[in-house]
Amino acid sequence: MRKLLPIIAIALSAHAYAADFDLKATMKQMKFEFKQAAQAEQIEPMQTAISNLTSLVELSKQGHYPPEKTGLYLEGFNKLSVALAEVDAKLSDGDLASAKQALKQVDALREEYHDKRNPSIWSTIFG
Repeated sequence: MRKLLPIIAIALSAHAYAADFDLKATMKQMKFEFKQAAQAEQIEPMQTAISNLTSLVELSKQGHYPPEKTGLYLEGFNKLSVALAEVDAKLSDGDLASAKQALKQVDALREEYHDKRNPSIWSTIFG
């Protein structure tokens, strides 16, 4: 029983935290970190921003979402993780220019999944 108490405490705290998760605030912070990465002119500041952005994406994966959108959100977050890993790999290689180019994929995913999350009335009507 004593071995189970820490596990139960962690599970309950994770559940309580997930219930308090604020996607809107997290997205604002993601926007800030993305902007920091895009404006970075050296590898280290860009690595810091990408690391922070990656942590926010991982945190977002643990949120609770409406059942009809959970799959869409997780798909987007997973694709974002892959794109951020590519940016980080380029930074680890010391290639700032390629990292900035790879960052464009992150922005493209943002646009794609924001459109999927909130489709316009016209795309809803006309597909």
